[in-house]
Amino acid sequence: MEKDYQSFYLRGVFTWWEADENYRIKKVNGNLYKATVKLIADGQPYDFKFADENYTPGYDCGSPSGSAGKVLTVGKAAKSSCENPGGNFQFTPDETGAYDFFIDFTSEQSPVVYIEKS
Repeated sequence: MEKDYQSFYLRGVFTWWEADENYRIKKVNGNLYKATVKLIADGQPYDFKFADENYTPGYDCGSPSGSAGKVLTVGKAAKSSCENPGGNFQFTPDETGAYDFFIDFTSEQSPVVYIEKS
């Protein structure tokens, strides 16, 4: 069964972990999707993951490496796990502004997550 990637949301501390329509991922091209978030650079990390409304197994994409989570920086990609996430991703912006959070499902077994400045 093919996954409905349009059912995924970017979820994190900036959405109170809710499935907010403003953060539903949108198709960029192929299997690449993104959501855009305005973040404040106050030195605090933002925890996040990609998941559907109910954190359904297989639709809950977080860090595959340990419960502490995986720290991401702009432009650095990291593998994700949707079947058995070990934790969340973390991102601490260097400057206040909008950021694009991407997830690439080309490899459905280990999608790639990265962030770019909008």
